[in-house]
Amino acid sequence: YVSGGSSVSIPLIFEKLLPHGINHFRVGETLFLGTDVYNDTTLPDMHNDVFMVYAEIIELIEKPTVPMGEMGTNVEGHTFNFSNDESGRTSFRAILDLGLLDVESNHLKPTDESISFVGSSSDMIVIDIGQNERNYKTGDLIELTPDYMGILRIMNSRYIDKRLK
Repeated sequence: YVSGGSSVSIPLIFEKLLPHGINHFRVGETLFLGTDVYNDTTLPDMHNDVFMVYAEIIELIEKPTVPMGEMGTNVEGHTFNFSNDESGRTSFRAILDLGLLDVESNHLKPTDESISFVGSSSDMIVIDIGQNERNYKTGDLIELTPDYMGILRIMNSRYIDKRLK
């Protein structure tokens, strides 16, 4: 085998611009998500919505948007700054049964656009659901769309159930 390309090579294959003799390609992102990496689009007749992640809400509580007391760093070493404009306000926070051991939250996108990620630890992700207008409750599943790196992590985790439909 002569390995000479990845997903970024797909448009070159279609345009017959690859050197002869290359016969091995690593094209996982294009195969799984239909991504035209070169042009940052989805290839015609391909779909980028074939993988979904469902995380269960294991705790849900209304909390102040600005924490009280001293702040330290989180498990990833990040510190957070809060605006005094948010002082006195509350929102609903939910803990999901998914964490950094499974996938980093920056590789997931909630399908509900009112949800934002607040933080994560090794075994949980915290989301903000605002005023909980969709009436989420403990036990509900939150639908998340993974990017390619998220798919790699989740598919390689023995702790995440996988289902084919």
